[in-house]
Amino acid sequence: MSLVVSVPEIEVHSSTSARRTAWFEVRREDLAVWNHVLLDTDASLYQYPFWNEPHRPLLLTPRYLAWGSHDRPMAFVSFLTVGFGPLKIGLVFRGPIRLHPAFEFSQSTIEELLAWAKQQGYIFIRFTHRDKEILETITSAGHAEPWDAFPYFLDYSVQSPDYVIEQFDSEEATLASFDREARRKLRRAEEAGYEFRAEDSPEALAEVWPLYQDCAKRKNFRLERPLSIYQETMRLARVHQCVRLYSARLDGKVVGSTLIFRDHVSAYSLIAAFDGEQRHAAVFLHWHAMRDMFRLGVRRYNLGPGPGSLARFKQQFCEHPVSYPGAITVILNESLFRVWRKLFFPVARKMRPMLRRIVTHLKK
Repeated sequence: MSLVVSVPEIEVHSSTSARRTAWFEVRREDLAVWNHVLLDTDASLYQYPFWNEPHRPLLLTPRYLAWGSHDRPMAFVSFLTVGFGPLKIGLVFRGPIRLHPAFEFSQSTIEELLAWAKQQGYIFIRFTHRDKEILETITSAGHAEPWDAFPYFLDYSVQSPDYVIEQFDSEEATLASFDREARRKLRRAEEAGYEFRAEDSPEALAEVWPLYQDCAKRKNFRLERPLSIYQETMRLARVHQCVRLYSARLDGKVVGSTLIFRDHVSAYSLIAAFDGEQRHAAVFLHWHAMRDMFRLGVRRYNLGPGPGSLARFKQQFCEHPVSYPGAITVILNESLFRVWRKLFFPVARKMRPMLRRIVTHLKK
């Protein structure tokens, strides 16, 4: 089965029968296959189709391209697209990515990607990536500026470092890497009789969603996506064993919950909520969640950024957070970008809190 469909390709036409290499668009009906392909690479979760497809109700349209020949693709990139026609904005989270370790992004390969985007009507593209060298290659391939020109839908790990736990084969070695306070809380939790449960159904998330809402209200933070978006992401990810909903229970009551998605390399605790009276539930839950993910073959457990008081809690597991390079904006249409920067960007920054509230309460 072919993984792709031909679209206007950026390639050098030749009368020879040599294998053609170009950026080509991936067919939507083949996205499940591409999830499997990415699971054999170090691609970030944010490049997977199962992560991007559920964003469509938020007016963020995913598009997927691969580079190489149709029977041997070497690179891949996911765009989230805002707008339509000649007025599009592209958002690339932690991409593009290599499909083969030996492949290196050349300046010409990135130039071809940018040429495709310009042809498709993109005004600019915002890139984030954990690999500084790839961002430097992108910068050298076009007119790039070191700032985020789209302040609505952010890569939060660029704003605040991630706390990433590197696990070991033995539980003892992993525990030894924690702060003494975390180990003490875990012992207290085991003595209290907490129970650990793992599920992967969207319906299970709906059952514990009131806990997330109560925790968000109590701690004054905002759930970034509506329940329906998380449920759809779970539905797509569970086919590939890439999602778990973990809960801590005491006397039959759910007192803690975290929703975890994984790629080949890392597990990400994207949202978590706890009963305010159960102080040790958080350590208990994250400990058992990370070890379950380890059994699935994932060594890194990402607790996410630690703004404010969250930093102290996450430092119990990981003393030094991981920082990422800043976002870059590649400008493809100079005249329209000047209009965006002068007229729309200042308003966009002011409207972001309001739009976040609207998105949080959206329902399908």
